[in-house]
Amino acid sequence: MAGIQDYDTITGCCEDEMTLKGSRFIGIIMPCKVEEDIQANLAVVAKKYPNATHYCYAAIFGGSERKEKSSDNGEPSGTAGKPMLMTLKGSGLSDLMCIAVRYFGGTLLGTGGLVHAYTETTKIALQHVQKVSRIACFVYRFTLDYPYYSIFESKCRDLMAKRPECDYYQKVDVKVWVRVGDAEEFVRRITDLTERHVRLMEMPSEYC
Repeated sequence: MAGIQDYDTITGCCEDEMTLKGSRFIGIIMPCKVEEDIQANLAVVAKKYPNATHYCYAAIFGGSERKEKSSDNGEPSGTAGKPMLMTLKGSGLSDLMCIAVRYFGGTLLGTGGLVHAYTETTKIALQHVQKVSRIACFVYRFTLDYPYYSIFESKCRDLMAKRPECDYYQKVDVKVWVRVGDAEEFVRRITDLTERHVRLMEMPSEYC
């Protein structure tokens, strides 16, 4: 997870729908952290809305790496998945996908009409999302003498993304999550306040 960065995502599923010239378009926004989530989400939607004409989608996943995938699912090339993906990218969010379910209403919409329909379907669904920030953190473990621990808490609290986890033995075993942008300052502070007696063990990076 080297090089991870903060990003915004969603907290759950939401949907909305519209009708255009008799065709019903249902936009469903769903969490999608990895590529394997795409088919799982499609299966859920297909079960909820069976016998639809098309199940088009766009997905952005992989956290701050923002990998992309989309599908026209039988619509003319570039009229569904691409405009949906462009709309998702405009939201600035990651780890989500939009599935657009279409029930054909008997009137052909043409290329421009389809692009408009799938763009708007994605937009109206996005209006209902609840956003949450994922904070990229370096994770450190270390041991402190009790006198140093009280100083550490007061001096480094502002650099940590959440409360540290501690085990209290003869010394205090500490695990901390430090925002990526604050890691250098954190190392400097704790090294100085412990008079260089601390040994930091860097763990795999995580999101908070």
